[in-house]
Amino acid sequence: MKQRDLDALYLVDPANITYLTGFTGDESTLLVSPDNVVLLTDGRFIEQAKTELADEVTIHRWQHGLTEDAVALINASSAKRVGFEAGLMDYLTGQAFVTGVQAATTPVSGLVEELRAVKDASEIAKITEAAKIVDATFYHMLDVIRPGMTERAVAAELDFTMAKFGSTKPSFGTIVASGLRSTFAHGEASDKVIEAGDMVTLDFGATYQGYVSDTTRTIAVGTPDPRMEEFYAYVVAAEKAGLATIRDGVTSAQLDAAIRQVFLDHDVNQYLIHGLGHSIGLVVHEAPYITPRGDKTIFRANMVQTIEPGLYLPGVGGMRVEDDIVVQAGQGIQITSSPKSELIKLPVR
Repeated sequence: MKQRDLDALYLVDPANITYLTGFTGDESTLLVSPDNVVLLTDGRFIEQAKTELADEVTIHRWQHGLTEDAVALINASSAKRVGFEAGLMDYLTGQAFVTGVQAATTPVSGLVEELRAVKDASEIAKITEAAKIVDATFYHMLDVIRPGMTERAVAAELDFTMAKFGSTKPSFGTIVASGLRSTFAHGEASDKVIEAGDMVTLDFGATYQGYVSDTTRTIAVGTPDPRMEEFYAYVVAAEKAGLATIRDGVTSAQLDAAIRQVFLDHDVNQYLIHGLGHSIGLVVHEAPYITPRGDKTIFRANMVQTIEPGLYLPGVGGMRVEDDIVVQAGQGIQITSSPKSELIKLPVR
């Protein structure tokens, strides 16, 4: 805060609040001022806050509304310059905050996220446990998926199995996309029936003690179009290039170029339709992201990063692989390990 010339900070991002205080409830905000640290919440979360917060954090049950009470607390404090997460507020809420606060206000972004980017040993251990859950779940699904199942049934089994193995909730909406729908990079599970010859993409993640994993595997049910096997080999090679490149000090743009070069070498880069990875932690999409525009984004040791190359051939099918990596000074530590080096072809049962 001192580096940004702030003496108070108003936070609305639930993940940022959890990171700083340990509070995991919803619809609450946090005020860090020269006088104290205050969690503003409602009656549903008072008892939870008492069990999760340190004694140094004051619990304030709002009376007139989160924003209205926050404004009153700031105006009663000695704060002269207040940062607030403007990008996470709707327009009317932001305007009410700015016009109500008597101190100078300045929009801030990335302040807490910069702290969250590099994980400590406890955070890495929790993410690693979440990774073990998705690995075990994938092995289970290899015995489950068969022609005649709907994508929705597969997604339900994925979510149930992760819970059985210790996940408190999926880290995002589970993606199951088969056949021509496998060209949908973020295809939500539908009532489509899986058929022999389909490529099936499974993108799913677990949550363990608040921290998440994220993995993608693509398999074939029976024998797919020959082009799918060819493209799958390119995807695996691209991820391997990324795994060999990512380390402390590498920029996002350098990592993107290393992964993308495999596709350029085989003249298939035009079939890549999404970014190549992101960080994970308390939520499934955190900065930094892998992007060709990331010349100034530098990976640091103990960030946890996904690498997720994919190719999508219109009218035929698509595939993606994704793994979670702990960045190190040298070779990164891959913490998801379910098989993917060769395209798995499930028998038609």
